[in-house]
Amino acid sequence: MLNDFREFQFTLARHLRDPHTAPLPSGVSSEQAAAYERAMFKNLCDVLNPAFPLTRALLGDWAWRATVRYFLRDAPAQTPWPRIVLREFARYLRESPVTRDLPAWLNDVSHFEWLKGAVATSALVLPQAGVDVDVTADLMTHVVVMNPTYVEVSYEWPVDIIDLEHRPDEMQTTYVSVLRDVDGAVQVVPSNVFRAQLLALFNEGMTGSQAFKAMAVWLQHPNPEDLLSYGPDLLAQYQREGVILGGKMGA
Repeated sequence: MLNDFREFQFTLARHLRDPHTAPLPSGVSSEQAAAYERAMFKNLCDVLNPAFPLTRALLGDWAWRATVRYFLRDAPAQTPWPRIVLREFARYLRESPVTRDLPAWLNDVSHFEWLKGAVATSALVLPQAGVDVDVTADLMTHVVVMNPTYVEVSYEWPVDIIDLEHRPDEMQTTYVSVLRDVDGAVQVVPSNVFRAQLLALFNEGMTGSQAFKAMAVWLQHPNPEDLLSYGPDLLAQYQREGVILGGKMGA
């Protein structure tokens, strides 16, 4: 009896996800199934619509709704936590054959929207000034404390300028830092290869001086001391941006 009920549930779920192909199980009328399917689709839209406003606007309402229906049909049935659904939808747009005819830059736009939402809702807690981090420390001599919500990402398209009025014709590699500041607001900061590599060194527990010396070796810089001289100003800039929080207490 239990196996029969489970099979009924699976059959009904398959039908609700793909009503045009999967058969309707016996015992459920087409009117009931249609009502369930509309409710399921609405619930999914209620999760996706506010998370991907630009992707939705760029696609247009018809194409957006069609894409959401394809996702409902094809996506693996997992625990329906919104964070997981949003992540899987962004992945679906990037990887599904269904979306291969969409503008290439739309994949980057949707991932960028998902990333900003993921950073905004991350459970990570920022270190406390004066307790976990010294905001007045000399960052060239102290171990640098990074904002734990900071994410560095690169895209093939200029995601930071794409909107309804600006749709790119050519690829343009774009680096951005995404983070949540001390007030809880999500910040997007333009970046580049040098900046990304330098900030990665701080995640390894380096002081500012150690990181700039490592960068000089990486760049094969003819005058490492010249590069070091830029250190304090760059570190102060990164601290103003909120990517760096300060120096490690007692370091």
